[in-house]
Amino acid sequence: MKKASLLIALGCAALLAGCAKTDEQVIMTSCLEADESLNEAYCACTYDKMEASLSDEVLANIANAIRDGAADPIDAISTLPPQQQMSVLPVTLQLLECAQELE
Repeated sequence: MKKASLLIALGCAALLAGCAKTDEQVIMTSCLEADESLNEAYCACTYDKMEASLSDEVLANIANAIRDGAADPIDAISTLPPQQQMSVLPVTLQLLECAQELE
């Protein structure tokens, strides 16, 4: 009986893990849903810039803030601890380069 319960629990965990979105998927989806004028190329560009400049911890915290109800990546950044918010500041200038993707 215990073996069957364990197998069922493992199967459910595997199913849930397979359905879980990655941090990148969460941030991309949030970007796309934040404003109808934003497109996938723009959101991919901004994510790429963030990934290249931010630590894995900061990216994970942004994604987790979105999972917890932040409206979009900008809203999520505002929920980060002050030190992590400061680490995002240099990226904002790089994100302006992505605006060409909106044209």
